[in-house]
Amino acid sequence: MKYWKKLKEKWGVETDKRMVLIFVIFAITGTSTLFVRKYLYTQLGIDIDPPWLKLTVKIVAIYLIYQLLLISIGTILGERKFFIWFLKKMNKRLIGKKPTEK
Repeated sequence: MKYWKKLKEKWGVETDKRMVLIFVIFAITGTSTLFVRKYLYTQLGIDIDPPWLKLTVKIVAIYLIYQLLLISIGTILGERKFFIWFLKKMNKRLIGKKPTEK
């Protein structure tokens, strides 16, 4: 429960119900990303031969699909504002810039 409270404070979430919803959205998105990527690869006929290039393309594809699905599912379930903030923060950390406040 200690970590739960830290996350609520860090993310600016007021209720436990909302935290559960946010984690459900993360779970749905993570699972959906793999299915969508496999489907897209099959439909587009993507088959890359060199293993290092295949891994690179998979990582980039998963990263982009994950972001799109997170915003889409978050919007459908009423948490668009939170997930836009979350993705901005995540992307700024990857690039190396300091994240802005919510």
